Amino acid sequence: MEPGQLIFSRLSQAPSVGGQLQHVRDGQPEVKVYPVQAPEDTPRPYLVYQLISRVPDGSALCELDDVARVQVSIFSDTYAGICTLANAIRQQLHRYETAGAALELTNEFDHPKPAGALCFFRSQDYSCEVSPA
Repeated sequence: MEPGQLIFSRLSQAPSVGGQLQHVRDGQPEVKVYPVQAPEDTPRPYLVYQLISRVPDGSALCELDDVARVQVSIFSDTYAGICTLANAIRQQLHRYETAGAALELTNEFDHPKPAGALCFFRSQDYSCEVSPA
């Protein structure tokens, strides 16, 4: 399983997250959870996820074969908006386990909002152990 697929599936199906990220684009409903980059003109709030690194564990004692670092980036017009969404995401992903994968939050931080910036931005880093099969 790909770490991005796991994150997209988990977050888009969770009412606490997906409900905050519902949107209609070109007449079609979508959840604003995107790999790497959101489409241009996507209204906030939304989130993107990206694979930062993925290495084989190589340990005979490990049940899962790869360890990946995945970053979830949250964008909102208000600081309260990123806080609410970040908490909902953390509740869905931190210490989540399923067949062939496990997630754990390893770091979370706000990015300073420079003068003139259009939105607030927070990142969450997750360690993801996955079976490549």
